[in-house]
Amino acid sequence: MDYEIEELLPLVSELAQKYSGYESTSITYEKAQTLMGAILYCLEEYNSGQGNSLASKNISIKEQYNIGVSLVYEKAKNIQKVFNETSLYFDDYGVQCLHNTIQECIPQFLKWYDVKYNPQDTVVTLDYPLLIDCSSLSGADAVYKYILAIQTEQCFLAVFDKEYVRMILKSYNPQYKYMIENICDVVLSNTIGHVAIKKPLSETGFQEKDYLQLARLFEEKTANEIEEFIKQIINEMAKGLFDNNDKISEYLCYGARNIAVRIETANRHNELHKIFRI
Repeated sequence: MDYEIEELLPLVSELAQKYSGYESTSITYEKAQTLMGAILYCLEEYNSGQGNSLASKNISIKEQYNIGVSLVYEKAKNIQKVFNETSLYFDDYGVQCLHNTIQECIPQFLKWYDVKYNPQDTVVTLDYPLLIDCSSLSGADAVYKYILAIQTEQCFLAVFDKEYVRMILKSYNPQYKYMIENICDVVLSNTIGHVAIKKPLSETGFQEKDYLQLARLFEEKTANEIEEFIKQIINEMAKGLFDNNDKISEYLCYGARNIAVRIETANRHNELHKIFRI
């Protein structure tokens, strides 16, 4: 929803007074911009969140803003809740980037996040890459979507033995401890090779006959066809391994396109061993 600047100025003025403790009537231009951004962020939260159902009631902008602030507060509380839940079983599998992002950056966000005066500030950098893109979001919106994705990843990875995951990562990159790549992408890619040729996950290591079978399976498929094939495998896995967990299958399917392109390219260059490893 678009707002006229004249409608927002009274809110900025009121927030500025609260920020200065009612001791000063002037603030810097930069701070005024930040406060304007805070108001717009909360209004957007109102319009995109549950407050949207109240839009038809023709409530004032100030009321919309107050509801938006409440929604941001609630989202920040939910971030803490999901973080606490995930921390009970979180494993970084020795990957420093994942460890630092979750164990250091998320607590820093929770400590310093300013719902009232700067909710649009994400505070920290979320360096560990996901299968989904959060780059268009900021503040609590970004971190909430991020920590939910991490929770989903941890549920997926928990199906496998920890040492098995580490073994796949080490085969993919002997220096995996320092890599800045998504773990699920690596493990899922390898798992697809097993499921595709009905090779039990307990049978570690692909043999030459396995690569020949995989090559024949993928040789006449386009990247789009391979992508759909991968999504079918993911959905089957969701039924068998994750008790029909739609969140896990939906999340993993975001990685299907990149994996499909890599498989199609690797197959053309006889390099499937670089994708299917353990």
